[in-house]
Amino acid sequence: MTMKKRQFLILLLLMSSSIYVKAQAHYYYYRGKQIPLTINENKVCVSIPKDIGLVNNMLLRDIRHREIIKDSDYEISIIQQSDLKRLTSTKSWEKEASSVLLSPSYMTEEGKEVFLTPYLNVRLKREQDIDILLSLVEKHFLRIVKQDSFMPHWFILSITPETGKNALEIANTLMESGIFAASVPDLSSNNIMNCCNDPEFNKQWGLYNSDHPDIDISACNAWNYSTGKNIKIAILDMAIKKNHQDLRDNIIEELSYNTETGSPYYYCEDDHGTHCAGIAAAIRNNNTYVAGVAPEAKIIPIYNSLDTATTNIHNKLANGIIWAYEHGADIISNSWGLPTYNPVIDEAILQAFREGRNGKGCVVAFATGNNGDSIISYPANCNDTILAVGAIKRTGVRATYSQYGMGLDLVAPGDSIYSTVVDHNVGYMSGTSMACPHVAGVAALVLQRNPELTVTQVNSIICRNTKKLTNVIFNEMKPDGSWNNEYGYGLVDAYNSVISTPHVAYIQNDTITGTEVISADSIYVGKDVTDTKEHGDVILGQGDITLKAKTVTIKNSTKVPLGTKLRINNQ
Repeated sequence: MTMKKRQFLILLLLMSSSIYVKAQAHYYYYRGKQIPLTINENKVCVSIPKDIGLVNNMLLRDIRHREIIKDSDYEISIIQQSDLKRLTSTKSWEKEASSVLLSPSYMTEEGKEVFLTPYLNVRLKREQDIDILLSLVEKHFLRIVKQDSFMPHWFILSITPETGKNALEIANTLMESGIFAASVPDLSSNNIMNCCNDPEFNKQWGLYNSDHPDIDISACNAWNYSTGKNIKIAILDMAIKKNHQDLRDNIIEELSYNTETGSPYYYCEDDHGTHCAGIAAAIRNNNTYVAGVAPEAKIIPIYNSLDTATTNIHNKLANGIIWAYEHGADIISNSWGLPTYNPVIDEAILQAFREGRNGKGCVVAFATGNNGDSIISYPANCNDTILAVGAIKRTGVRATYSQYGMGLDLVAPGDSIYSTVVDHNVGYMSGTSMACPHVAGVAALVLQRNPELTVTQVNSIICRNTKKLTNVIFNEMKPDGSWNNEYGYGLVDAYNSVISTPHVAYIQNDTITGTEVISADSIYVGKDVTDTKEHGDVILGQGDITLKAKTVTIKNSTKVPLGTKLRINNQ
C-alpha cells in the first residue's frame, strides 16, 4: 500500500470516530442553504468495488448485522462501528483496503437515518463549464460516472481512494467554489419501508426483527438479489385459502391436489395451511398485509386433512409428495409429522430427491415437531437429505416446544409468527410448522439465483450460511460446519445463502431495450439454454447492453439489431 493510500485510510477511520466528528459541523446545500446533519457514531458506510470479485463478500462475510444499499459498481454495506474495528484487523482487509471507501452515516433534523455513499451530483451553470468540471475532477481525483441523459447539465461523480475526502466534503467544496449551480452528496437510506410497503410487515419479526437486531433471516437484504421468482413451492398441508388477497396471484390455480379424493380441490380452506403458505410466499409490495420469504415464488396447494384418525393417511401423504414433484414442484414444504413410521412415506421422499426437478432433486423441508423432546419427529428424521427445521423465539432462543437432537439441520423463526389466515385476514400462530416454510422460502431464493443446483447443493448452501446465534456453543463439526444439538447449524440466513449462491442468469424469450447491465457468474442467452427447456428467440436491442459474467453463452437464436451496443465483460 502506498503512503498516500495509507494516510487516506487512516483519515477515513478518524472521520468515523467520535473524537473527529464532534469537532466539526455537518451539512449539505439545498437551494443555497446549509441543511444540518448529525453524525451517527454507531454506523459507517463501507463501499467495495464489485470488480474486486468475491473478495468483497469475503471481507464482509463475518459481519453479523449489516444493511445493504443497492448499487451497480459497489458493494455498499452499512455496518456497526464495532464491526468496522474487527473488519480492519483481518487479512482480507490488509489485501483490499486500498480499494475500500468508508463514509459516515448521519441523522437528519427529522430523525431519519441516512447514509453517505461514494457519489455526488453536480449541476453546471452553463454547458461550457464542462471544462471546469473536468479540471476539478482531475484535481480531486474524482470519477465521472455519467452525464444525465434527461438533464444534461447534471453529472454523477464518484470519489476514489485517492480523493482524500468523502462525498459530502467534496460536494460542499464544489458548491462553495461558486462555480456550479448545485452540488449535493448522494445520501441514501435503507429503512423498513424501503424494504417493503406492506402495512403490517413490521409485525413479521422473522423477516425484520427491530427489537433484536439480526435475530431474523435478513430478508430485506436478500430481496436485493432474489425474490424466488417463478420457483414453485408445494405446500403439503391443510387447505390454503386460494383467493386470499395476499396469496391468490402467487397460487397456481390449475395445480392443486386433494390427497383425500385424488382430484383437484376448490372449496375447502384452513388457517394452518393458509398461514404456512403466507410465510413462504405472500405477495410483497402490494400494500396488503404482509410479505412472504419468497414473495415472487409460486404456490402449489396440496391438501391433506392431517388427521391421523384417518385410514391410509401415510399413503395419501406419500401420494401428495409424488404428485408435487411430478407436477413441477421445486420445493416441498411439510409442516406436519406422524406418530408412526411407514416405508411408503420414505419411498415417496426418496423419489422426490431422485426424480424431482428433472433429476436434480426437490428440496424437501420438514418441521421437527412440537413435543419439546430431544428426538425430532417422523418423517423429518427419515432421510438425511431432508431439511429438518426447528423453531426459535424472537429473542433467539429455542422455543421450548421445538423438538431437537440428531437429524436437526437448522432453526427458523417459529414463535408468534404473523401471516395470512382465512377470512381474508392475518394472524399469529406458533410452532415448528411456522419455522419450516421460512426455510422453504429461502430455498426458493437460492434456486432463483441458480436453478441448476442439485438438492444437496441447495441444502449445503443454506446450512453453511446460517447465523451462529449468540450464547450458543456450536461444538460439533459436521459436513456443513459447526453444529449444536438444539439449534443445528444455526438460524437460517436468507441473505448469506443468496449471495453465496453462484448466480446463473437466463435471458430467454425476451426483448431487451434501453440501457441494461446484467451481471451474474454465468449468463446464458437464447433458445434452449438448458438441457431440459426450450425457449423462444431473444432480441438484444435497441440500446446499450452490457453482459457481465465469468462465462457468457449466446445461442444462435439471439438477435442483435443494427445499432445495438452489446458489451461482454468477462469479470
